[in-house]
Amino acid sequence: MSKLPGAPSPHYRWNFYAFLVDYASFGLAFTFIDVSTVMPALVGQLTDSAPIIGLVNTIFTGAWLLPQLATARYINNKPRKKPYLLAGLGGRVFLGMIAAALWTALPRYPISMLALFFICLGLFAAADGFTSVAWFDILARAIPLKQRGRLMGTAQFIIGVAGIGAGALVGLILAHRPFPSNYAMLFTLASVALVPSAIALILLREPPPNDVSQETSNQTQENWWKLLVSDRAFRNLMICRILVGMMGLATSFYVGHAADVLHLPPSIIGDFVVAQTLTRIVTSIVLGWVSERWGPRYVIRIGSAAAAAGPLFALSVHLAGGDWLAWAYPLVYVALGIVNSAWMLGFFNYLLEIAPDGMRPAYVGLGNTLMGALTLAPMAGGWLLETTSYTALFGATAAIVALGFLFTLKLKPAQSES
Repeated sequence: MSKLPGAPSPHYRWNFYAFLVDYASFGLAFTFIDVSTVMPALVGQLTDSAPIIGLVNTIFTGAWLLPQLATARYINNKPRKKPYLLAGLGGRVFLGMIAAALWTALPRYPISMLALFFICLGLFAAADGFTSVAWFDILARAIPLKQRGRLMGTAQFIIGVAGIGAGALVGLILAHRPFPSNYAMLFTLASVALVPSAIALILLREPPPNDVSQETSNQTQENWWKLLVSDRAFRNLMICRILVGMMGLATSFYVGHAADVLHLPPSIIGDFVVAQTLTRIVTSIVLGWVSERWGPRYVIRIGSAAAAAGPLFALSVHLAGGDWLAWAYPLVYVALGIVNSAWMLGFFNYLLEIAPDGMRPAYVGLGNTLMGALTLAPMAGGWLLETTSYTALFGATAAIVALGFLFTLKLKPAQSES
């Protein structure tokens, strides 16, 4: 028997805390090895090629997004999703392999180290992407919309508070330990922080599947691409996600801009991490409240505005110059912190609400696979930077993302918001 809309599922309280531990510990782990700061800085120690540095986001995003359509097609009709959620957890060992390689002499051979780093990063992201399709489906069945905003907001608050210390530790490790042991220590800390997440997912109690007619289930399998044409809410959401996601053109190059153009010290990376995590403390509370009070559409709009503000501020600093403005550069990462909070509380939460029961893996898988078009954005940003300038890179990024913000105004309320 299916539960009433908005009613808590069996084991609601248990699952709430299981998801909370998983979400918070996973987020803390990536505070130590942030994809927009620490990882590009690591690659920058091994090469000065902007496109290769941009490959960090390309590999991570592409490997996470692209396999999800095939995953969704495979698990959509399966009554239980938890076995598939757990199947991808083994991929987390690849972060430990990166740490082990950095502790050894492999960084003396930059090409070999880069190859191993990108292979392990891609395998980790692909395994996590496989897990995420089932994760989102179980989350939507286990935690109702209003409580979901509370869950995500609380988890992001915990990540933010813990991230203050983690960000300061990142700065100290990078400033006072030699390469490559500094980055080896960061990847080791990230691997350890992922352990509670894995335990929480193992202990998760999956709710029974919602009742869905066999006819609907068969239509889902046979007409995946018609979802994009027939569901206007889904189509508008995807346009917004893709345009706002083009912020990835510039994300990997803020660190290089700060070091090479603004001449800020390496320890500023720690300030960037702290700026992001302090922002999460505030935005986790504010955006969680906004989601619970008005729905995820308004979170999407706030996040999209911040996504445009980041490259716009970087452009202003670049054009204006001046030491006092350069030292305000962490504001770029304040904007990124808002966007990172808004992805889950806004974009993904809205997607889970517009997806009909029994079709949620289809919506998640198709939506994330379409987002795979953005995997080339960081490399395109590197090419744009090498052929033009930071002015062109930041200006183009701000303009495209601003267009995405305008499209957010077309999003209609999800059924549960009405």
